[in-house]
Order: sequence, then C-alpha cells, then structure tokens
Amino acid sequence: MQTAGHLLGAAALTGAAARILSKPSEEAEFIPQNRRFAWQIDPAKCSACGLCETACVRKVSAVKAVNDQKKCSNCVVCYGHINDNTVASEKIDSEGKRVCPVDAVTRKNFEGGVDGTFIYDQNPALCIACGKCVEACNGHGNNSMFLIIRPDLCFGCNECEIAKVCPENAIERIPCEPVDTFRGIYELEGLPYLEDG
Repeated sequence: MQTAGHLLGAAALTGAAARILSKPSEEAEFIPQNRRFAWQIDPAKCSACGLCETACVRKVSAVKAVNDQKKCSNCVVCYGHINDNTVASEKIDSEGKRVCPVDAVTRKNFEGGVDGTFIYDQNPALCIACGKCVEACNGHGNNSMFLIIRPDLCFGCNECEIAKVCPENAIERIPCEPVDTFRGIYELEGLPYLEDG
C-alpha cells in the first residue's frame, strides 16, 4: 500500500513537472489565477531592445506595445508608424515604409483629412513585442509608445524569463492588492477601509 502511494505521488509530480516545464501551445488561453503579484515593465528604464519578443515563455509574447493617447501628438507622420517623413500625406498609408514588421501599428484619421490629426494604436493580436515602434517613438517622437506585460496574457511565472535577460532591469514584480494611498482623506461614511496585509 505504501509503495503504491509512493508510485502514485511520483506519477503525479512527473505529470505536473512536464506541464510546468513544457512550452505553452499557440492556442493556450489565459487561466485566471489568484495571484497576489504581477510583472510590469518600467517604461522609464525600457530601451525597447527586442528581448521581450523572444524571451517570454509564451509564444507570441505576453508583452504588447501600446500608445498613450494623452501624450501622443496625433501627427500626420508618426515615427512609430512609418520611418520616412518625406512621403506625401496622402500616400502614407499606401507607400510609407512601416516601422512595425507585422504592421501592428494602426493609423486612423481623427479630424482634418490627410493633413489633419491621426490616432495611432497597436493591434495586440498582431503585436509581437519587438519594440521597434517604441524605439522609434522614443528616438524621434514624444515617448507616447511603450511596452506592457498584459496580465490577461501573462502566465505569472514565479521567475519571469524576460526579467532574467532584460539588460535595463526594467521588469519588476509588483503586488496586485489595492493600495489606499489616500487613507483618511476621502473617507466615505460607513464604508470600512481595506486592511493591510
């Protein structure tokens, strides 16, 4: 009986280890875990080196590029979108050489026609986390584009593979619990505060 128990336990551990150590499938879906932490990228430290694309255990990476619309200047020519600012305004969409190798940066006219203002966004379904749009925006634009680790895509590995190779130490583990930094300032009558801990 004891030997059978040991064999059963060894088989269970072997199966669990194989599942943990194997690469996730392309069709893997996010399974919510009751984690108390998350991984994040500090945009002030990130150099858009491209390692987020290849180092993540998830293929395609859980890292995605985003554009902060409040910082974006909504220019006719966006350096994170095309890298040739000599293309005529009306030919940007047809002839502009794209910065993103998978054409994940989208451009939509907001107002004023071909010489008006534009909204630039990244399509997360196409984004591979190469960081080329972020690098171009930070080099020539106003730093509105940056990389994030999407919590709905991240497996929440105990030790992030991207963090291990990041040359700028831009990946950090942060707690997920809500933090009330205004305790006592905006107190609502009759509602208890979230207790620390």
